[in-house]
Amino acid sequence: MDPQSKDLPEIDFKRYKKIEEREICPTKEVDEAHFIEPDLAWFLHLFQFLFNPNPKFFVEIFNCVHCNSCDTSNSRYYLKRKLHNSGFKSNYTEIMIESFKQFDTPFNQSDYRLTIPDNVPKKSENLLFMGCLSTIKVPKFTLNAINYMLGKKHHFTILEREVCCGIPLFDSGESEILSELMKKNVKIFNSSNYKKIVCVCPACYDVFNTQYDGIKAEVVFISDYLEPLKNKRNETLSIQHLCQLENRGRKDVRVHVDKVLKDSGFKIMENEKHWCCGGGMGMMHIVDTIEQITRIRVNDFHGDILTTYCPSCYHVLKLFSRREKIKPKLIDTFKLLTE
Repeated sequence: MDPQSKDLPEIDFKRYKKIEEREICPTKEVDEAHFIEPDLAWFLHLFQFLFNPNPKFFVEIFNCVHCNSCDTSNSRYYLKRKLHNSGFKSNYTEIMIESFKQFDTPFNQSDYRLTIPDNVPKKSENLLFMGCLSTIKVPKFTLNAINYMLGKKHHFTILEREVCCGIPLFDSGESEILSELMKKNVKIFNSSNYKKIVCVCPACYDVFNTQYDGIKAEVVFISDYLEPLKNKRNETLSIQHLCQLENRGRKDVRVHVDKVLKDSGFKIMENEKHWCCGGGMGMMHIVDTIEQITRIRVNDFHGDILTTYCPSCYHVLKLFSRREKIKPKLIDTFKLLTE
């Protein structure tokens, strides 16, 4: 089944309304006609016996990029599971399931699309976990993150083959394969006695910390390691911060990253308020809706440089900043802070 609504309104992306005039939920902003309100999502999760899966709910509940600006992302995950178990399955889910069975990723491959630098140690107490989207969809972003960590003399190792954290299956309502993935990752992490797992992807970080049981290592996000430049810059800077952290109890990450960039000499565009870029769950299920959200968002940016430290954000910003021909040059935060 296809959850993408077919009657999205036409949008003038270059002259769209200001951020403060928009809905906090990006999918409601671009497709209000097929949107389930947060109160109803929460209510149906709380009173589960009242939820009757049907085609209308299928479209409305999948009309979500899980930015969690409404605080009901977990309720929507639950409702997606109910839909999935009742036979309402997205076409993307069906394709992903076959890929997961063979590759442990949703991308029909498990091989990294980057070469791990030779100076990454084979063994360490610390694991840098990149995430499947990072290694397959945005390899240059990920290599920049690895080289940044190496340049700062942090000691870590990288797995020869990663297993997806499972976030695409959470987003799809599938639970059986998800459970197997989680068991595999816990076994991999604990068998090597890692003390710390440093996540390049905020989705991996959040899922490992909130949905997994039994991981012995401390799970941290890579932004903890960002430091100001010694040789200061002076460009104006637009930033796409991370909904997967910002709206899930880690507002401190934005504060830290902003300070690092300001201390590096960059002039942050203060009038560009945070709004979801649409890319948090990847390009799946509702790709037309995601495209509209991202094309709106990229036109909010007017600095010399546009940066983000999220692989999913970087992926969609790269796709649609080119299409919209925006002024800022997209540079990931790791490359930006490399001397």
